[in-house]
Amino acid sequence: MLGSVFAWYRDLEDLSVQDFARRLGCTVETLYWVSLCRKPEGAAFSEHVNQIADHFGIDAFELSKVLRDMEATAALLATENSPLEPEARAVLMAALDREKNS
Repeated sequence: MLGSVFAWYRDLEDLSVQDFARRLGCTVETLYWVSLCRKPEGAAFSEHVNQIADHFGIDAFELSKVLRDMEATAALLATENSPLEPEARAVLMAALDREKNS
């Protein structure tokens, strides 16, 4: 679900719900509805991002950027030779685990 990705992103960027909603160009209420959507993945990623953005009236570019940033962060965490400090890596891994268990 997008809600877990959004929560992780907001934690990493230190954004309030209101600030994150503004970034996506929507209200907090709309953000909560978007959070219930499945996370776009695979070959239809762009199509699904555009469908979500069109349906809820949010910025497709910003949504895509957030999702790609989180994919890159997850990939970075998955590598054994991550350049992150052990403490930072542990915090991000915990956030990633939280996302997987949501």
